[in-house]
Amino acid sequence: MNKILQKIIAPLCAASLCGCMVGPDFESPDAKFIPEKYSSPADGTSLTSAKAQALPDEKLAKWWEIFNDPLLESLVERAFAGNLDLAAAKERIDQSRSSLGISQSGFFPSLDANAAFKEGGKIGRASPTYSMGAAAAWELDVFGGTRRGIEAAVGEYEASIADKCAVKISVAAEVAQAYFLYRCYERELIITKGNLETQKKTYEVTKRRRLNGFESDIDVVRAMSQVESTSAQIPQLESKMILARHSLEILLGLPTGSLEKDLSAPRDLPKLEEFIPAGVPAELIRRRPDIVRAEYKLRAATAKIGEAQADWYPKFSVTGRIGYEAPDIGKIVQNQYGTWSVGPSVSWNVFQAGKTYFNAELRKAVAREANVSWEKTALTAVKEVEDALVSAAKERARIAHINRVVESNRKAFELSSKLYAEGEIEFLDLLEAQRSMLSAEQNQIASRQLFISHIISLYKALGGGWSPSDTSGDKDWLFFLKDE
Repeated sequence: MNKILQKIIAPLCAASLCGCMVGPDFESPDAKFIPEKYSSPADGTSLTSAKAQALPDEKLAKWWEIFNDPLLESLVERAFAGNLDLAAAKERIDQSRSSLGISQSGFFPSLDANAAFKEGGKIGRASPTYSMGAAAAWELDVFGGTRRGIEAAVGEYEASIADKCAVKISVAAEVAQAYFLYRCYERELIITKGNLETQKKTYEVTKRRRLNGFESDIDVVRAMSQVESTSAQIPQLESKMILARHSLEILLGLPTGSLEKDLSAPRDLPKLEEFIPAGVPAELIRRRPDIVRAEYKLRAATAKIGEAQADWYPKFSVTGRIGYEAPDIGKIVQNQYGTWSVGPSVSWNVFQAGKTYFNAELRKAVAREANVSWEKTALTAVKEVEDALVSAAKERARIAHINRVVESNRKAFELSSKLYAEGEIEFLDLLEAQRSMLSAEQNQIASRQLFISHIISLYKALGGGWSPSDTSGDKDWLFFLKDE
């Protein structure tokens, strides 16, 4: 029996392991959509400055540290631990790992065991029968259909890991955006309250001047109207702060109200008006997880073409069976009650009305779509980097003008207050100076927040927020992968 098994199985195993793999081999997409360098705005404005910082790879993984805000760093790390979207992405990795395990199992033989007891015979005369046995089957992967299926499952598994990294990037960026939006509203609220106190003092001065006959009733009404108008902004800003905090809490996977204490101490927005990363190679964009994910999806789709085309060819299998059936359980393993069989078999789907052909054509179309998806992802990534660079550069230039506007309006208000006290100008002039100063200070905060938002978007567009350790995992159990 052993000699027979060797004669049958040995050549078939060799054919399985050394057989061809039908279907196209994967090739990396053409990098024509990724430029060698990023363009500048049409007016020639530089995207960097003498104070611009370089962007080493090791800094990209934790780009939020450039803001030098320990609370922000803590919030990002807590989001990585508690964010529900990230938790779901990790579960998808486990799902794809299990699917890969299922695909790999197809390369190995299957073995079934059975045992039974039955009683029967002629009517009125029953006799027991004991049986036990085992059956094995092994479909040999001569044309590589199983190996292509494993290759496709590996692509899906790697894509799920890249997807988790992409989610991690989004989480880090969203936490930073929500945090600085909260700080923006907080700072705007402080400025508004400060101006409100100034307006209240002006209102009191106006009332005293009216009593002394230096002002008219209309000026008192206008002063009061200004106080009420500014006061009406405070509840709105407080509401925006709470909503921004709620956004942060859900990003961290926390119930509402959990971060109220953490955010209670006011903080200034970081002064990064001169900061735009420099020395960013355009090819760095290929490390973006969404591009990596699209490439692995294309790899999987390409492998599935070969998996489908393997159905055009015959399938070779080795089957074996051994069984015993005896009237006495104590004699069940004696040779006289045993039977066995082993041998090769072949099956070939000769006619299926085009099912195999159209399945292969379907897989080709899916692969072409995956290639188009990669191209769109790459183009979108370049656009996002370009948009963030241009927007940050232009906002930086705008901030310089707004800063000068704020300084001018403060001086104008101080001068107007002095001239009004001396009776040199009308109350409307003082009121207008107050309004202009408040508006300019609010615009300054909003512009700084917008600049920070563009910097965050730039880091997100560059794929910052993940490190190679995020893609590491136990891959020792990946079998029979085709050499690159």
